[in-house]
Amino acid sequence: MSDAPPEEAPADEHAAAAKPKKQGGTSPIVMALLVLNLGASGFGAFKIMTASPAAAATAPEHHEEKSGKEITGPVLPLEPFVVNLDEPGNARYLKMKVQLELVGPHDAESIEKSKQVLRDEVLGYLSGLHVKDTLGATAKDTIRDALMKKMEAVVGEHKIRRMFFEEFMVQ
Repeated sequence: MSDAPPEEAPADEHAAAAKPKKQGGTSPIVMALLVLNLGASGFGAFKIMTASPAAAATAPEHHEEKSGKEITGPVLPLEPFVVNLDEPGNARYLKMKVQLELVGPHDAESIEKSKQVLRDEVLGYLSGLHVKDTLGATAKDTIRDALMKKMEAVVGEHKIRRMFFEEFMVQ
């Protein structure tokens, strides 16, 4: 005799045949949903990976003030300025080369017409400076502001947007 419990015979053979057998697979509806989900996820990942940076960055435009770091107008380089600084007993020189960012392309004509007057104004201002007036970032900002005012007085307001120091050397 074995230790296994005896199997009970079904009371009715028809009842055993009527019981559905369990299937080990998944239903076709679940499979279709899984395939659809996989396809949609793959398409979304493909669109994100292949999107150009410009298209991804486009958003509703907000009219904010520009940071002032990019050049938006034409740039006009001026000839270098070399002046003796106002230092009694010492021969000290300042060499400065600047570029002007203009508001519009038509403003270059009025600046070209006034180039000699501009040079005279700039040279007159720079030759009155002392060495201590040229040292440090604050001094350069002060010089830039004063030169911008003098230039605007010659060519008119709202023609020069900014002035860039290309070279600034004291010797």
